[in-house]
Amino acid sequence: MPFLKNLGVEFAVEIGSGSGVVITALASFLACACFATDINPEACQATAETAVLNGRKVDCVNMDLLGAFRNRLFDVLLFNPPYVVTDPCEVVGNGLNRAWAGGFHGRQVTDKVLSTLDLLLSEKGVCYMVLLKENNIQEIQRFMNENNFKSDVILERKLRGEHLYVVKFSRIL
Repeated sequence: MPFLKNLGVEFAVEIGSGSGVVITALASFLACACFATDINPEACQATAETAVLNGRKVDCVNMDLLGAFRNRLFDVLLFNPPYVVTDPCEVVGNGLNRAWAGGFHGRQVTDKVLSTLDLLLSEKGVCYMVLLKENNIQEIQRFMNENNFKSDVILERKLRGEHLYVVKFSRIL
């Protein structure tokens, strides 16, 4: 984590914070303004409670992705998207299925965020995203490279039934 310490992070956000454990851990590690979003109001409450229980400040907003954050660029964006390959009609509402149902290639939500990453990240900004092998990592990397972002797989884990990656996206300077 020395990279993040040296980045000079002012604003960090987690999309789909769920329990709030990840953004709270980041808030414990970095002295910056931390935000979280989740489409599920119960997840927002859980995020707020996790932050308070750990003596951290995380502002959590009940919304889909980052739509309400206009003109805000983040230095760190964390996202564990709904990546499971499902029928596209399952990616609706704000219930628990939104936590895992990823639609076609499991990328219906992922692609929305990746296609707007240029508008979400500061010049020095980085995005850490969890992806599934079935999401076609190589295709994502090609798309991001064409849009002036490099992508590095920084962690790979094979779990029962899943082959997961943590990918870091940053601008090509």
